[in-house]
Amino acid sequence: MVETSVIIPAYNVSAYLEKCVTSVLEQTRGDFEVIVVNDGSTDSTPRICEQLREKDKRVRVIHKPNGGVSSARNMGIQVATGEYVFFLDGDDWLPKNCLSDLHALREKTQADIVIGNYCHFENSSNKFIFFTSDETYYERTFTPQELFRESYSLTVNFRNCFINPTGKIVPKRYFDHILYPQDLAPEDDYTTWKLYLLADKIDFMNKWIYVYRMNDESLVHTANPSDLLPLKSIEQRIAVLSMIGMDITQEIEAYRKRMAFRDGTLLKSGTKNLEAYREVQWMKQIFEKYSV
Repeated sequence: MVETSVIIPAYNVSAYLEKCVTSVLEQTRGDFEVIVVNDGSTDSTPRICEQLREKDKRVRVIHKPNGGVSSARNMGIQVATGEYVFFLDGDDWLPKNCLSDLHALREKTQADIVIGNYCHFENSSNKFIFFTSDETYYERTFTPQELFRESYSLTVNFRNCFINPTGKIVPKRYFDHILYPQDLAPEDDYTTWKLYLLADKIDFMNKWIYVYRMNDESLVHTANPSDLLPLKSIEQRIAVLSMIGMDITQEIEAYRKRMAFRDGTLLKSGTKNLEAYREVQWMKQIFEKYSV
């Protein structure tokens, strides 16, 4: 067993994959495996995968029919041999100290999950956008209760660190009964929070340990805006958190805000999303009647 399985879903990322995988192979903490899951790519990604595997025995490659990023992550988890899992998207990359910093904090605090911050790289302008600096560095430990209570009051950048599947080490055993949904998007909104409920201690370091490439083709730029803020995922969280006795005040407030946002975007889409629009209107009516 290795310490960390770095799982990389790869679909048509031939322009970026070598940089992505190389950034893992150059990590200063070396007890890891790289699992590249080629998700039915139609460009030269499969060939590049094989070239990378031939160069370094730490690289494992899985070729599968296209099924989406969730199915690729699930496949990677299935074959991973690491004690911990780290997700990296095929067009992103890591600084050399990423795994070392995450595991050093884990060893210091005995946390179950350790999360780092990130920076953006704008592909169109070839510029970096940083959200952290040496002066703003800090570490903090959350219990699941604290995290769910405070997460909606955090800045957008900080909150994204906790929602995204990337940029964190998670015990592989946490995925024994958790899968990324293949028919729901964004898949992380339905999944990442479930991992935190399995943990006792969640550590965060305010230091960038992940480079997120901003592409025009990414989901955030191409998806229907209302689809990026689903109601169903919050409904599931409210149901689970209420059953185990956690405070759901923030979740209900987030639900109201998403309803208001979806109300406007669905209305603009016309009859295409009439069923979803009526569902939102019904929920608004119920909230008003019972003053939730």
